[in-house]
Amino acid sequence: MGKPCASLQVAVATDVRRGLVSGMSDPYAAHRDFIRPAWAARDLWRVIVMIVAFEVVFMLSPSVFASVLPSPELSAAFYEGTSAFGTLAQFASFGVAAAGFVILLQLLHGRGFWSLIGPAAAAKRDLTNVAVLVGFWLLVLEVFPPWIDTADLAMVRNFGVWLALIPMALVVLLIQVGTEEMFFRGYLQQQFACLSSSRWAWMVLPSLMFGGLHYWNGNGAADGIIWAIWAATLGIACADLTARTGNLGAAIGLHLANNAFALLIVAVEGWPASGVALFLYPYEDPALYALDAEALFSPWVIFQLITLLITIFIMWVAARVALKR
Repeated sequence: MGKPCASLQVAVATDVRRGLVSGMSDPYAAHRDFIRPAWAARDLWRVIVMIVAFEVVFMLSPSVFASVLPSPELSAAFYEGTSAFGTLAQFASFGVAAAGFVILLQLLHGRGFWSLIGPAAAAKRDLTNVAVLVGFWLLVLEVFPPWIDTADLAMVRNFGVWLALIPMALVVLLIQVGTEEMFFRGYLQQQFACLSSSRWAWMVLPSLMFGGLHYWNGNGAADGIIWAIWAATLGIACADLTARTGNLGAAIGLHLANNAFALLIVAVEGWPASGVALFLYPYEDPALYALDAEALFSPWVIFQLITLLITIFIMWVAARVALKR
């Protein structure tokens, strides 16, 4: 009896050792725990219904938000999005979509908010560390040329007013990026990973969907495609960080830092989401940028796209450094 028992002990020890080595060598080992809440209700039909239902909720959320504003003037400012109130309110309205999404998640999958986020303490830590370090490197990049020529600006916002707006801007941006990350890197990444172990399924497909939605942010085909490529690449970076950490904190932190710099530094006067930028360039007709897809092959557009992709790579590396993984 002693020999078989010893053999069993060796076999068990070998399996444990292999598991530990596999966990140490697999950068996405934490992803298995992250997707576990989705396993109980992983049917494809549920995912399809959720995508359609959330799209409806998302489309209705601005109207719902505007309906609770106390005056027609505030509603008009909200829809325009060019004042400080309008810009902040537009991002805050994502909270309506987030609430609707969490309700749908409970109805369709029988799970709640934290099942999308991962361990709370780790998510908060990773969010903070990544947002701070990525924000630092974006600040460093802002220092490099080409510098902003104040002679070309329509206005520079009062610095004290701008500083006062930053905390409110960060709060509403957290609502906005948190909603997007919960759906794309939380829900879709979890559900697709339960349907297929392929990274094309859980990393690339949700990112392509994310990029496709951002196409409509552009002015014309060329600008829309640039938006789509940028957003899809950012989505892949966030999906990678989520899989490495087993929570949404790092993805939200990177996304938050990126959007904060896009919102708070430079904008065009009179354009949507221009209400809290420090530097405002004179108004230009957006139709001037409505270029056909052929413009993608022009040297300036190619340079612009390469610059955006390099910036995402720098942010991803900074996030990896912040996470030490």
